[in-house]
Amino acid sequence: MKLRLSKKQYFIVMAALGAVIIAGGIVFARWQGQTDIVLTSNMNGSGKLPASGDKPAPPRIPLEKGTPDHLVIADRKIDAPIVYIDGADEKTFQDALTKGVVHYPDTALPGEAGNMYIFGHSSDYKWKPGNYKQVFKPLVDIPIGTVVRITNHEGKLFIYKVTETKIVGPKDTSVLDQQNNERKLLTLQTSWPVGTALKRFVAVSELDEEATYGPQNPPPK
Repeated sequence: MKLRLSKKQYFIVMAALGAVIIAGGIVFARWQGQTDIVLTSNMNGSGKLPASGDKPAPPRIPLEKGTPDHLVIADRKIDAPIVYIDGADEKTFQDALTKGVVHYPDTALPGEAGNMYIFGHSSDYKWKPGNYKQVFKPLVDIPIGTVVRITNHEGKLFIYKVTETKIVGPKDTSVLDQQNNERKLLTLQTSWPVGTALKRFVAVSELDEEATYGPQNPPPK
C-alpha cells in the first residue's frame, strides 16, 4: 500500500525539510567559525600548528653587572682587580702585579672565543710594593669544577668553571695558545712551588654559557 500525499501535504513536508537543512547549515557554519578561531589562536605565525611541547623562547637574560675588570674565586677567597697592559716585558709585568692580577697582552677578553690568560703572584718579597703578593697562592690545587667569576670593562659578569690543572715549566708558552678560537677559555697561572719561581701552576677553565646567559638563552654566534 503506497502512501499518497496531497499537494498541500507535499508542500508542507518539503518546507519542513528545507527548514531542517537551513538550520543545520547555520549550526555547522557557527561551529566551523569557532574552530577556525581556535586554530588561528594556536598558530605560531608561520601558518602551522606548533609542535607538541613547543614553547616560545623567553627573552635573553641580561648579563649581571659588577665591579669592572675584576676576578673572584669565592671558594678560594680570591678577589682582585684585573690589570690590562700593553707591553710584554718583565718590568711591565712586575709593575702591574703590584696592582692585582694581570691579563697577558693579545689573549682573549672575557666571554670571547680564544684563551684569556691571567697571571698573579703566589708569593713575593715582603719589601716589594703592592697588596697582591700572594693573591694566587690559594689557586694551587684548586678543585676541578670550581667557579671563576670575572667582569669585563663594562662590568658585565662572565662565569667560568675549572676543567683542568697542570704544572709546566717557566718557559712553556703552549699555555698561551688561543686554541684556534674554537673554545672560550680562561687560563690562570701562578708560580709553583709557593715561595719559588721554578715552575708554573696553571688552572684552565671554560665559559659556562648557561650560568652566564641563563638557560635556553645562548648568546648569538
